[in-house]
Amino acid sequence: MWLLISLMASFCLSSAAITRPAGAGAAGDSRAEARAETRRLVAGIQQIERIRAKTPPGGLDGNCVEAKLAEARAGLQIAGGELARVDGGEETAYALHRLHLLGDRSDELVRAARVCATDEQSTIDTTQVEVEISPNVPGGDPTRPPSSFQRVDRPPEQ
Repeated sequence: MWLLISLMASFCLSSAAITRPAGAGAAGDSRAEARAETRRLVAGIQQIERIRAKTPPGGLDGNCVEAKLAEARAGLQIAGGELARVDGGEETAYALHRLHLLGDRSDELVRAARVCATDEQSTIDTTQVEVEISPNVPGGDPTRPPSSFQRVDRPPEQ
């Protein structure tokens, strides 16, 4: 029961309210929030690495998972610069916004890596449709008024 309560509390309460020490101001909040976003990025990279490890050798597209992992690692490098901005106290709000966007992108990359590693890819394939036109259909542009149809001579059927 206590485990359930603690899980609910972790999802319902904001991370800033839980991690804020008793005399911390806005700088402490922003640093805690920035570190939480960085942990989210690292967790995304770890998930993609686990997906890559579980993908069978003849998997659908191993290169796709590798590309998602490379993009997630690049996001972590960018986050390092944003974390330095937050720690330096310059443009903190903008840096936190970018860190949040990087965290959201990391979540998208994890989902995309799962799609790459499974058979159920949500793509639409192009299909080819062959249509046979009846010889009873008048030639010309059918959207014109009937008086403006121009007869088109068709070659005889063989």
